[in-house]
Amino acid sequence: VKKKMTINLYSILTAYGTVYKINSQMNNVQQFVNWTENTFKYVQYNPRKDIKRYGLSITSLDGGLSGRPDLDSLPEYNRENNTLFDEKHFRTFTPVYEHEDLKQVLEPLKNNIFRSHILKLDQGGFFPPHRDIRGMNFNSFRLIIPLQNMGLPSLTFVVDNVMQNWELGCMHFVDTAKMHYLFNASHDPSYMIVLNIDLNEDTVKYVTNNLRYR
Repeated sequence: VKKKMTINLYSILTAYGTVYKINSQMNNVQQFVNWTENTFKYVQYNPRKDIKRYGLSITSLDGGLSGRPDLDSLPEYNRENNTLFDEKHFRTFTPVYEHEDLKQVLEPLKNNIFRSHILKLDQGGFFPPHRDIRGMNFNSFRLIIPLQNMGLPSLTFVVDNVMQNWELGCMHFVDTAKMHYLFNASHDPSYMIVLNIDLNEDTVKYVTNNLRYR
């Protein structure tokens, strides 16, 4: 029954589109990116793969910034370590969350934020075609806040065979059950906030009550 309920909730979100904007805006994104680079250390995303992808945790298991296992591939980590981690296990905020601009944008969702981080792709960094949801595990959904160097032609970000062009600082719903992939073809790094949100009636109401165009 619960799986049917969550799939129905996910269907409500996707009824409005595959990718769409929400009325939640982060200001001064360049200042925020500079603050993260000057204050913290980005770590390798999925250390098994030699790809120029890095992350900075907004939530983690213990509030730390090691990135392990929250910036790892959870399926691979679980197989190797006989664990059962999923998105909902990473709910403790790290010091990154304390930035006022970020805190203000995330406040309405604060109690429903799962594994979340800033993703940094250096030149040549990429994610191959994949889906983030397996089977009937519709327990969370994805929000993205583009921060820097996310536009065409620098960054190719394709969702369901459609190339995206993002509005910096604006929160976007993204249906990552659909096939998607991305590649940074520019000389400059690309930055985005990737949020995994608990799929429940309150969060679905928040998204659908705050659509950019109503």
